[in-house]
Parts: sequence; structure tokens; C-alpha cells
Amino acid sequence: MERINVLVADDHLLVREGIVAMLSNVEDIDTVSVVSNGEEVIEAITSANIDVVVMDVMMPGLTGIDTAKIINQVDPRIKIILLSMEVNSELIAHGINSGASGYLPKDSPKSVLVDAIRTVYEGELFFNHQVTKIVFQDFYVQSKTGSKPAGKNKDTVSKRELEVLKLISEGKSNREVADKLFISVRTVDAHRNHIMKKINAKSTADLVKYAIKNELITL
Repeated sequence: MERINVLVADDHLLVREGIVAMLSNVEDIDTVSVVSNGEEVIEAITSANIDVVVMDVMMPGLTGIDTAKIINQVDPRIKIILLSMEVNSELIAHGINSGASGYLPKDSPKSVLVDAIRTVYEGELFFNHQVTKIVFQDFYVQSKTGSKPAGKNKDTVSKRELEVLKLISEGKSNREVADKLFISVRTVDAHRNHIMKKINAKSTADLVKYAIKNELITL
């Protein structure tokens, strides 16, 4: 069985120990590093084989968002899940822009955290219902008020690619996109790769940022 190496970062000892305890009996997840701040995260990812970082947003010194940006520069292979006591549109937007693949409230149950780790490890995004609702409510308000960001690359993306991009941006897996559009998983993957090349995206998080900024998501 392929195992997922996880780093846990939070400045509160009880939170760190709680996350470690939640993951301790999950057969395909190993907590290989536990740290208390962003500086220690950067040090750990350069000295250990880390697949997924589960990290608090509001740590002293380097915040989780600042740390996520550095991780993406140092090793973009590593997936990042941000955890927060406060879930609002501004923090979520900053989280997405930092390159995080997941964003969860700190009161999420074990099953959601485990699902999130497995999902981002496979290259997908993971936002729970609460976070997704906030993101799209914010987008809806923006569209109703007429505030439209620039969309220089809209015309370069085909209609089918827009359909794929919409579903990806909603957090759907390749299999779910394929089932929804009645196409193969391989075709979904091909569309994803074509879109990423056209808009110069490096990750799935970049696709979501592009969709939000260019209003390519139909509510």
C-alpha cells in the first residue's frame, strides 16, 4: 500500500497532538514530522520526504499562507492543507492564492481530514461544504455588483475545457468530472493538461484561481 507522509504544523501543542492522534491509526498515512511554526516547516521539508503539509493559517512569524508560498517555490510537489479557526472569504482567497490544495475549519472531523489528505495527495483540491459555499457566495456577490476581473485568456479555452475547468474548480475528482460529462478519465486528464498549458498553470490551485479571477464558473 502506498503511504502518505504528512507534516503537521500548528503553534498550539494540544492542536498538534490532536491531529497526530487522529491520524495515528490511519493505515495509509504516516505523520513523519510535527512542528510549531513556519520556519520549522521549511526546515522539515528540506530534510524529510514530505507529501502533504497540514498547517495552521495563523502561526506566529511566518504565517501558514506565507509558508505555503515558500513551499511552492522550494518543492511544488508537496501538497498543502490549511486549517483555520476562522473561515472567511478573505482568508480562503489568500489560501488559494498561496497555492494550497485544501482549506478546512479546525473543527472538521477526522473523516474529513483524512479524506482531504488523500484527495490532495492525488493532485485534486479539497474544500469542505462550508468553504465552498463561502467561495461561491463571494463570487456571486461580485458578479451581481458588476465587478469583473480581467479575462485575457478566456477565448483561448474551448467550451468543453470550460466545462472541465468548472467542475475541477468545484473540487470534483477526474473520475467525477468524467462521469458528469460522459467522457473518459483519460480525456479529462488531457483537457486538464491542455488548460494548464494554455493559461500557464502549475497546479490545480492555479486552475481554481484562474476560474475565479476570470469568472469562468457559472453559478
